[in-house]
Amino acid sequence: MPDTTNVRWGLAGTGTIAREFARTLAEVPSASLTAAASRTTAASEKFCSEYGIPNQHLSFQDLARDHTIDAVYVSTPAGLHHEHATLFMESGKHVLVEKPFTSTHAEALDLARTAKRTGTVLMEAMWSRFLPAYVELKRLVDDGAIGEVRKVEASFGFPIPEAGPRARPQLYDPALGGGSLLEMGVYPVQLSHWLLGNEPAVAAVGRSSTSGVDLDTTALLSFGDGATGNISSSMSTVLPNDARILGTEGYIQLPAPHHCPHELTVSRYNPSGPGLMQSHRIQAPIVGGGLKYEILEFHALLEAGRSESSVMPLIDSLAIMRTLDLIRHQIHNPSQEDLHPES
Repeated sequence: MPDTTNVRWGLAGTGTIAREFARTLAEVPSASLTAAASRTTAASEKFCSEYGIPNQHLSFQDLARDHTIDAVYVSTPAGLHHEHATLFMESGKHVLVEKPFTSTHAEALDLARTAKRTGTVLMEAMWSRFLPAYVELKRLVDDGAIGEVRKVEASFGFPIPEAGPRARPQLYDPALGGGSLLEMGVYPVQLSHWLLGNEPAVAAVGRSSTSGVDLDTTALLSFGDGATGNISSSMSTVLPNDARILGTEGYIQLPAPHHCPHELTVSRYNPSGPGLMQSHRIQAPIVGGGLKYEILEFHALLEAGRSESSVMPLIDSLAIMRTLDLIRHQIHNPSQEDLHPES
């Protein structure tokens, strides 16, 4: 295991989220940013120069061979997560993979098996679960603040053009894991899983781009005994981007953007009158960079010699990918029978 007083990080990918990760690492005393690689030499050179990274690599293979790093943060497009995470684990590196974990359930299952075989720590960087508001949300739910949770309603979407100054063309490329569901819908899906369970039946509809990725997706996740998750994602439509967790005695609301809120509101049913509620707001500010909390969790795993996070275990990442597979299958093959990924 690495010296957990100074975990030496390498970055695979140099896009927007990698920049945020690099900035946030500076807030973590037990972390140092040692190396980076990108899909292009120019991007790697610019990134390493900007953040003062001593070891610039011209390929991900070179990064994997770098013996000066302990862990790698993978933030390449989702369609490349399986390839890159496998490369680093096979080289003995611990891996934090940006969400979505992979582009398919089969890829996710293979990563989990590789982590077990190589003895490396593997975690999906689902940063929401580690943020103060989500920690408070889980505490409230577990303490029965709104009774039994019966429904989760959440959306995430806004227009993302395929061309022009605000374009993100990789999100329109099926080979790179594009589409609104993997990019944004993963947040509502994971929230539903976190609070309701891991084996939902799925009913989904959506609209696809000419390239074949989903532009708009709506899905009903049925977790048994009537508990449901109602989720929406879009790359063409402005959605509310908030979330509501509905229980037998009240509900909790996460304001937009619900994947990184600074507060939450708890409303409890007032039996003195039909429809009356008693509400109070709880402040839960994010202090510093929001990615810091998942980094600290990853460091804690290394320090304790544990292979998985109890907050974001691999079984959850696998279940989320299974649901994402089911949703996309129904969108693209509405007349076919349901897809059953390997379990």
